Amino acid sequence: MYTIGKFSNLCNVPVKTIRYYSDIGLLEPSYIDPETSYRYYDYDKIKELKTILVLKDCQFSLNEIEQALKGKDMKALDVRLKKKTEELKCQQEQITKQINNIQQIQRFIRNEEAFIPKPTLSSCYIEKRQNIQVVSIRKTINMVEMDALVKKLFERIYAYQLEMDGELLAIFHQKDWKQKKADVELLLPVKNNKNEELLVIVPGGTYACVNVKGPYSELRYGYSRLKAWLAEKSLHVEGMYMEQYIKGLVPSQVVNPINIKPNEIHPNDFLTKVFVKVR
Repeated sequence: MYTIGKFSNLCNVPVKTIRYYSDIGLLEPSYIDPETSYRYYDYDKIKELKTILVLKDCQFSLNEIEQALKGKDMKALDVRLKKKTEELKCQQEQITKQINNIQQIQRFIRNEEAFIPKPTLSSCYIEKRQNIQVVSIRKTINMVEMDALVKKLFERIYAYQLEMDGELLAIFHQKDWKQKKADVELLLPVKNNKNEELLVIVPGGTYACVNVKGPYSELRYGYSRLKAWLAEKSLHVEGMYMEQYIKGLVPSQVVNPINIKPNEIHPNDFLTKVFVKVR
């Protein structure tokens, strides 16, 4: 998550404006520290803020923008968008910019397009991986609770005095992106330890992989490319698809797992490996 100052710089929007949108309930923070009252925002809030700015630029009221963000009266909003398109055709100097903006909003409403750019994908490739031992935690959560689940896993590592030995992994056993819920299992590689009953082995073998540079919300493009490549190569999947967070919100080095602080990296620079065992 990002502080309001960092979020302001990422979005190029004044802190004062973000505070105002928060105060009127238009753009609620992802988390408010109960002790300091500091506001924090995750990368999903970038999409919400850009939606607000585009609609505001098209002369929509804050009340209408709130309805659009909360999914109220979509038919009425669509009618208004079409009417605005006709108005823009009479405004020659602004026609290109504003019509494109409205059409983008319409695609967003129909979930056909996101404001965040598509990620950069590597070519698919084969990788030989060794057995790794991990500590895992599994829970069905709302996706906004992912940070809390990550923290809980690191607290478990700290409690049993385990030493990290690799990057965080995840398996999504079941997803419901419309509801933003998932049955997710987080796994963190650790070094040998006497508490072997706490450890799970992720088997080695031949894995098909693709690297995705971009926000976590756009990882579906990596899954799609990898699945198409597997079909093309007539490779058979063994087990669940996994994600390895090479560069992102979780730091690669954690000094104090109890007080883990996320990296302040732009979502477009996140690097994630999507992989699955094959034969």
